[in-house]
Amino acid sequence: MATEEAKLANRARLWGLATLGMTYGVWELIQESSTALSPAIGESIVKEMEKALGLEIAGEKPEHILIELGRIFVDEYGFATEAKVEQTDKGFRVTLVNAVGTPEFSAIKESGVEKLFSHPFYCAGLAVLARLGVKARGDVLIDKTAKCHVITYELV
Repeated sequence: MATEEAKLANRARLWGLATLGMTYGVWELIQESSTALSPAIGESIVKEMEKALGLEIAGEKPEHILIELGRIFVDEYGFATEAKVEQTDKGFRVTLVNAVGTPEFSAIKESGVEKLFSHPFYCAGLAVLARLGVKARGDVLIDKTAKCHVITYELV
């Protein structure tokens, strides 16, 4: 029988696999339209961060709130070892270094899912930007070799 720690890890993996399976299934059904789900997914993540971690969004600048999201994903969730936020000429680029789920996200991308519309950071970022009144669209690039997830938000 597995230890409690192993059970917790197995449970997390199971939820991750279910999420990736749903991502694939939804993409197969509705393709690009699936990106309309990203803000709603993000809003549920952000609400939890507000409730459990005291995240405050109102009055923040977009760059600052993305930096805070990065800190939370690193320090509170262990999703990556570092989050780098850069302002670009069209918006923002967030690099999650040594991000978890890289093999799984790579596999789902390689299976034909063009937009990783369920990526947690991507979704949370869209939600906080929307709350600040900033319209954005974005994309997620998975760098398997470097174990990095690069999320871009293009302001529109």
